[in-house]
Amino acid sequence: MTMKYKIGIVLLIVMFLSPALIRAQVPGRWEIVHTSGDNAAQTALYPGGFATFLRAGGSGNTYGTFANSICVIDAENYNIVPTWTSTLGINYVITITVNNLGLGPNFSFIYNGTYNPLTPVPGDVFHLIPTITGTYSSVGDVSACNNGSGNFTATLLPTISSGSASGALDAMAADNGSPFDATVNATITFSAPPVPGQIAGTVALATNPTFHLNPCFATTGSVVNPLIINPNKSSQSGAFEYIFAEGLDPYGVATTLFLNGSSVNLYTTPPANTDPNATQITSTQWAATAAIGEDNPAAPGTTGVHNDGTNTAMVFPYGIIGGVCNDAGGVDAPFFFLSGTPIIHGHKKHGHRGRMTRGHEGAREE
Repeated sequence: MTMKYKIGIVLLIVMFLSPALIRAQVPGRWEIVHTSGDNAAQTALYPGGFATFLRAGGSGNTYGTFANSICVIDAENYNIVPTWTSTLGINYVITITVNNLGLGPNFSFIYNGTYNPLTPVPGDVFHLIPTITGTYSSVGDVSACNNGSGNFTATLLPTISSGSASGALDAMAADNGSPFDATVNATITFSAPPVPGQIAGTVALATNPTFHLNPCFATTGSVVNPLIINPNKSSQSGAFEYIFAEGLDPYGVATTLFLNGSSVNLYTTPPANTDPNATQITSTQWAATAAIGEDNPAAPGTTGVHNDGTNTAMVFPYGIIGGVCNDAGGVDAPFFFLSGTPIIHGHKKHGHRGRMTRGHEGAREE
């Protein structure tokens, strides 16, 4: 099939879209990325922006909104508030208001853009995903991170309310803590959360992980008791999934497995990794966030961008809170979404681990 013919097919699809398809189903997971306007201090670390979950009626999940911005001083509280409005179901204004709680200037970013259900992904133009693109402005002092205005792209990711994902929690060290003694296979089974923007379900471990030779979780016979995801603490926001799966250790002490996750593109080296914000998950494999502006178009072929706007692959750096294995933590082999129909709307600190967690350090215990 020639390039001209492929482009013609794409144009025909766009021409015959019904108005209902063209209108955005704006509630859902939006990864907002600044494509211009950040200052040198911000760009030296990662692109500015926010991960959020917008709800019907113009509100958003405050608990599930996180900052990719060094202008946000303290992300440990409910101090990042999203709201949105729409005109004709195509033009959108998303406002992110930040109260820095006296630690720095309060400010807002206002994102004014147009919805396109078939945006070509840079680096893979035949991969079409829903986005909102446009310009942003600011109110208040954002000079620590931004020049005050610029361009943005917001990528929509599917909301997960069913299905499962399987992978492995590896014996590979992360930035903080020490990993399990050996790799442990795990399956996350998702269910419909009680409130949009939350995550619900269970986590099943194939074997009982050990940390310094101590078994971490309670078992029934030789089977690890399933860990129950607490939806009040767990959220899906932008390209990120934060899961607090609760259980007991072998002595009956409350123990939580924290999965600090992201939907990603996976690519291998050599050639050498060129993305300083990618997360290394094996000796030769890297993960870049599955959103325009945070992906890696320079990776071989389309491997750094072809999962944009999907949950096809997820990476879950992990940690243990409480119990005999408290402070265990590491990175993982990728999890792959296995089944179910995702709804497509169309924190204990673990430090910076590249695009998986930058600016999203506010996973909070309640």
